[in-house]
Amino acid sequence: MKEAKKAGYSSFRVPLALNYLFQQSHFEKELLKLIEASIQLDSRLILANFNHGLSEKNYSQAIERLYSDWERVLSVVPQNPGNLYFELANEPDLNPDTWYRAVQDLVPRLHKIRKDIPFILGATNFNSLFELSRIQPWSLEGVIYTFHFYEPYLFTHQGTDWTGPQNSTLGIPFPYESSSMPRLDYRAKGTPGEINYRDYEMTGNSVAIQDKIGQIAAWAQINGVQLWCTEYGVTQNADADSRKIYLEEVQKVLSQHQIPGFVWEWEGNFGIKKLTPPFLSN
Repeated sequence: MKEAKKAGYSSFRVPLALNYLFQQSHFEKELLKLIEASIQLDSRLILANFNHGLSEKNYSQAIERLYSDWERVLSVVPQNPGNLYFELANEPDLNPDTWYRAVQDLVPRLHKIRKDIPFILGATNFNSLFELSRIQPWSLEGVIYTFHFYEPYLFTHQGTDWTGPQNSTLGIPFPYESSSMPRLDYRAKGTPGEINYRDYEMTGNSVAIQDKIGQIAAWAQINGVQLWCTEYGVTQNADADSRKIYLEEVQKVLSQHQIPGFVWEWEGNFGIKKLTPPFLSN
């Protein structure tokens, strides 16, 4: 964190598998060190829970585990924790009504323990901005709303094996340029990727990015809530020039709407170390 701060980064989002990590005897000590380092460096720190295991089948059990995991985290946090935030559950994939009720029950229970650390809340369908724009904000204090932005998906996830054949087409440029477009990979035929390829002339440009982020920014303004984008990015499978243009464009639009943004990274596949200038979170 210290080296990243020297490089110009001031905000950090750390993905944590809380249920797994609490089985490790040293985790709470290491967690405290991380929090204390962020305080000393005057950095914004988000702790995000990535292995909540929420589903419709195990809903009741998973909710109680989610509560107990955050209860344990709260017991570790020192007084005056600085710019510390908790992302309740990364990319929940429950029925929207189920998730809405769960949050309305869970956050007040955690606030009874401590109310000085804001919780970050997203919508279902993997923190979809479209799902978020459809809900009425929760009647809760001390919360921040989030969305993840990977539009257009055809470009940002090209060649990623975990998303399947739909994103098998490589060489997708940003912005769209007809003369630079590759042929649709045969594996993408008959998948949503074929439709996304067809529509890329309309979605692969700055105007489309401005329109989508503008919609959720308007929702936040109408409802008077604070809004962050806790993930945006593009795979290293895309060419470097396109990646830079895309990341700069998303950052510019987020900044225009005063939405803090965090570039996603995991095991190097979305990394930005080789891209300059650094893409700072707001």
